[in-house]
Amino acid sequence: MTRCLIAAFLLISAAAFAAYELLASGQMVSWAVLGLASVAAVAAGIVRYRPRPALPWLLVGAALLVESVGDLVFQALGGSVGGGGAFPTVADGIYLVVYPLAAFALLGFVLRDTREYSRGTLLDLLIVAVGLGALSWSVFVVPASHLVAQPALNRTILLTYLLGDTLLLALALQLPLAGRLRAAPVPLLLVGALGMLYSDEYFAVTELHPSWTTAPGEIIGYAVFYVAWGLAALMPSMAQLVQPPTGRPWALVAPRTWVVLLCFAALISPVLLLVTAFRAQPSDTLVLAACCVVLFVLVFARLVQAIRAWQATTLRSETQAYLHTLIADAQDAVIVVSPEGRVGFASPSAQQLFGDRLGQGSVAVLFSGPDQALVARCFDQLGDPRATPQWPGAVTVETGDGRTLRAEARWSDLRTDPTVRGIVLTLRDVTEERRLEEELRRQALTDPLTGLMNRQGLRLLMHEAADAGPGGMDAAGLLMVDLDDFKEINDTLGHPIGDEVLVAVAERLTENVREGDAVARFGGDEFAVLMAPGPDQAGLETIAQRVLDAFDEPVESNAGPLRVTASVGLAVLGETDGSGGGEHGPGEEADNDPDALTRAADLALYAAKAEGKHRWCRYHSELLDQAVRRAELRAALDEALAHGSLTVLYQPIVHLHSRRIAGFEALARWPHPTLGLLGPDSFIPLAEETGQIRELGGQMLRLAVRQAVTWDAPRTGHGCFVGINVSVHQLRGEGFVEAVRDVLAQTGIDPRYVVLEVTETALLDHEDVGVREHLRDLRALGVAIALDDFGTGYASLISLHDMPIDIIKIDKSFTSRLTTSDRMRRLVRGLLTIGDTLGIGTIAEGVEEWDQHERLLELGVRAGQGYLYSRPLPADEASALWAASRPLPLTDRERP
Repeated sequence: MTRCLIAAFLLISAAAFAAYELLASGQMVSWAVLGLASVAAVAAGIVRYRPRPALPWLLVGAALLVESVGDLVFQALGGSVGGGGAFPTVADGIYLVVYPLAAFALLGFVLRDTREYSRGTLLDLLIVAVGLGALSWSVFVVPASHLVAQPALNRTILLTYLLGDTLLLALALQLPLAGRLRAAPVPLLLVGALGMLYSDEYFAVTELHPSWTTAPGEIIGYAVFYVAWGLAALMPSMAQLVQPPTGRPWALVAPRTWVVLLCFAALISPVLLLVTAFRAQPSDTLVLAACCVVLFVLVFARLVQAIRAWQATTLRSETQAYLHTLIADAQDAVIVVSPEGRVGFASPSAQQLFGDRLGQGSVAVLFSGPDQALVARCFDQLGDPRATPQWPGAVTVETGDGRTLRAEARWSDLRTDPTVRGIVLTLRDVTEERRLEEELRRQALTDPLTGLMNRQGLRLLMHEAADAGPGGMDAAGLLMVDLDDFKEINDTLGHPIGDEVLVAVAERLTENVREGDAVARFGGDEFAVLMAPGPDQAGLETIAQRVLDAFDEPVESNAGPLRVTASVGLAVLGETDGSGGGEHGPGEEADNDPDALTRAADLALYAAKAEGKHRWCRYHSELLDQAVRRAELRAALDEALAHGSLTVLYQPIVHLHSRRIAGFEALARWPHPTLGLLGPDSFIPLAEETGQIRELGGQMLRLAVRQAVTWDAPRTGHGCFVGINVSVHQLRGEGFVEAVRDVLAQTGIDPRYVVLEVTETALLDHEDVGVREHLRDLRALGVAIALDDFGTGYASLISLHDMPIDIIKIDKSFTSRLTTSDRMRRLVRGLLTIGDTLGIGTIAEGVEEWDQHERLLELGVRAGQGYLYSRPLPADEASALWAASRPLPLTDRERP
């Protein structure tokens, strides 16, 4: 396209000039076509190449347009281009406007130059301008001053033309002086200024000396001015002309030519002074002398500036040598690339890394994969001032021996730096670093025991799936798998066997899920399966059941086959009801939140365990409601414990033969602010799960013992004991024995009247050394140990022998069947026989009817408690009942 524009412009210009010379008629039109074609060429160049700023080129077009208008006016007044008409005319006023427009245009090209270029260039320009001005003074001004036949106005206009042309030539000369020697428009602008000077001087001579013979070619200079400046605007490098120069100044590129030029310009005035000293008047000689003084000052200033530049260059050279030494020992590869993408310099590290590949054309060949095309595109964009190259930071390069390395690239645009004039590329080999990072990342996201993803790895996968597209998470659901009672394997068989079980479970899970499902170990005995989308959501339940069935077969280990079961929670994408608990914007579904899906699966897992373990449960919204209620209940319990809001009720335990009170069982109650008075079944299991049971049990112990102290007074030869329930979590925890010792010491109660009741489930593992030792320590304090709810926990009879048990409390499920089942009566009689044999007392729980009371007496049970005798009572009513010392149950007449 550029070649076509240039060819068209040259063809039109040649045709117009030929028509003007050869055709007598239509010369005005032909010359107008020549001038307007140059204006159109400038406009086309501005539109095509979009220089920034465009003002200098707009002024060039304006100068050409004004010159063309002046020619048309001059010809319309009867003149011809180059002379042959009236002088001066209105056209001369138009011609004079060309000079400020062209001068400002040429100054605009160098307006943004750096001080390094502008200072020396300005001095060079002034030296040339003063020299040419002195020459014009001697050749035209001095002779013209003696031509009295010419009016002063005529001479002034002619001299203005000549001085203006000299100024334009000097301003055009500053472009190569400032480092733009290789820019194609520069010589064209110089030729155009010279053409204008040539024709104007010819015109001035013919006007000042009409008797002189006319020489051919008087209009060639004007034609050259039009064609050269229009052609300069069509060059692709015209946009770079308004930018700071990238080449070196002419003084460094061609120092000999520069010195000759300055010497010639500086010697013009002295030579003319000598020539005119014997021929001119003293006033004329004074002007030339002044020019000599000015030239002397300018040459001296240029010498000073050149010395400073030499010093700066020397310092720069020393700095470059120092930097070169540093680069030679640097491990990073440093490459200086020209704006065209050619390698201009390569550090020793770069040469060692790439070898002969450095000389294979563009620097882009050093890169591999998509980076090669990206780098090539960035260098192509350097020639377009509208584009901003996006240099790649992490790249892949191919070395001289064919290896592929990963590197970090840093690109520095130093095209405006005269010592570099290119792009500096620094490459650092990070192949091993990236490999280590990926290995560390893999280790951070992988469970070391099973080789599965860990919690963080699955979480990252879920978030990546959620961000995969606008449709939400690319998954169907999540399974949470938790092994049942896995702690017993670790505690009884050791952690190595437990690890074998975990590895075997990981293999079974992997074998029983689909391709595309992701299995992870969350930690401990908890696993998860992120299920990929399938044809239907109903198939997810099949996968959950398949996972559960995988645990039907025993797990092989060095300890032999082990029966391992698991509970499974299933959460299906789209059914989580925002269980993530986060805030979601308009149109954003909480179901796509990975955290919400995980919490939903956890809730389903807890529900499966609560239903009896070794089963699976699917999440539904009621589970979330239950979890919220549990969370609220836990928070309220924390507040109640902090404020001591819990209370204790006391249910009498009576001697069956006398029906008089032997003691009381302390029962915890919670006066909830909104739910009313809550029994232990509503909050004790929650407290055991959350660890609040220790504080709760401690408060109940202190309240019950302090109350029992008020009952421990001689009355009938015996005191009143108090039974206090103790959780297995308290027994296994540290500090419980010390807490009991402190309460006994603080209250001064006789330890015989304190009975600590533990559930039968606490003794299921009679090998639990911690529980056994704590029970023995408590016995050593003098308190009694009662086994509560005996007959429901399936504890082995060996526990009665090994554990320090003083009392067994027969569960109410036995008591309720005494009146209807002979087999149950025989079973209870057997329990009593065992107790008597071991010296263990018995108390029957849940006595609610007289028939049950009588059967217990017949069997030989000595004590009992239940609603037949009394409901649980507040402390003041229990104290009054103990003080009355009456048989229970009370008759209506005896009740207060």
